[in-house]
Amino acid sequence: MSEVVVGVSTAESAGLRAVRWAAERASARRRPLRLVHVVDSAVEATGDAQLLLAALDRARASLADAATVALDVDPGLEVATELEQGSPVEVFAERSRGAELLVVGSDWHGGKRPSRRGVHSLRIAAASEAPVVVVPDIDVSARRGVVVGVDGSQVGARALAFAADEAERRAVPLVAVHAWDMALMAGGEYGYGPAMVAVDDLTDAAREVLDDALAPVASARPALEIDRRVEAGDPVTALAEAAAEAELLVVGSHGRGAIARFLLGSVSHGVLSRLEAPTVVVR
Repeated sequence: MSEVVVGVSTAESAGLRAVRWAAERASARRRPLRLVHVVDSAVEATGDAQLLLAALDRARASLADAATVALDVDPGLEVATELEQGSPVEVFAERSRGAELLVVGSDWHGGKRPSRRGVHSLRIAAASEAPVVVVPDIDVSARRGVVVGVDGSQVGARALAFAADEAERRAVPLVAVHAWDMALMAGGEYGYGPAMVAVDDLTDAAREVLDDALAPVASARPALEIDRRVEAGDPVTALAEAAAEAELLVVGSHGRGAIARFLLGSVSHGVLSRLEAPTVVVR
């Protein structure tokens, strides 16, 4: 059975928020939960044995605290703990193979500048082979709704399916956002296309993309409340603003090329650099 893997950090508030999110997801999906803490190889590279022992002791304590939180969510949850040494990015990339979901925390708590740990979680998200959830240190318990970016692509369809499942399970609205950029739709990324493109025509075309993508979802889930939003402007801004009022954001990643495994698309990279809610990246 595929499992939910969660990275356990020593940052108490941010780390345990991610553990709780992962435990709730594993419980709802009836999946085992694996708690993984990685002591960075840089600690061992210092050659300081006492520093390494202290790091390992602290890691064991963090894993024990995380297991307690997970079992508080669901006492019947199957929980495994794992302590590793090495590169966190490489370890979590390996653990993501065959996992249903990889969950990592971030001490990002709003504002405009990500922390170093936020950047680190972005690298893990880029390397993962499973969908990744990055959980910021933000309380979203008073919010409702699952936001999803819709672009009509195959990876966008996978993100939409994930978001619809989550919205239905949580009994909250699905907020489907399709944002279009005038420069791109008018003829090129630098805006040197036809000058007389009617904005109304572009809006209608964007709305058609959204409606076509949502048609099978609405048909399969007639009870699901769907909030359809077509926005003119930067997709990252549109999604971040919608996510600021939601409990979850889901986006697809369009990382491409020979090193696509280590790349995220511009939109997924952008929203992870400006976390407004727990954010799922689906490849």
